Amino acid sequence: MQLNDYANKLLNVISVNPYIESQNLSFEERPPNAAYISGTINFVDGSKLYFKEYVVFKPDDTIYLKFGYSYLDRRSALIFRYDNALDPKAKGLPTYPEHKHIANILTPAKRPLFKDLLMEISEEIRDKKHEQAESEL
Repeated sequence: MQLNDYANKLLNVISVNPYIESQNLSFEERPPNAAYISGTINFVDGSKLYFKEYVVFKPDDTIYLKFGYSYLDRRSALIFRYDNALDPKAKGLPTYPEHKHIANILTPAKRPLFKDLLMEISEEIRDKKHEQAESEL
């Protein structure tokens, strides 16, 4: 896979998500076979996903050297974050260095596929809308 293929894959996943209001992505090629991808995705409820990936493209694989996916509510409070930062507090986790932050809690978690990450966020938004609708009854 090459950067153009990867970028198109990301953009296709974003384009079919009904909860995404807008997006701003940056693709920086790092020759010969790597890229830094970053961006912000804005959702219909005012929440945002900030993400960054430093990837190396191999003929049969994509290697994620660094990644961070931070999902924040409309007030910019962290809902969750996946990353592979060398966080000393995450050292005891079986997925180290990969992990997930939920509020002040670290949990074991592998890097999610981008489509799964957007699905997780979509479920959060859908559940929130459903709860709001029920409370208005």
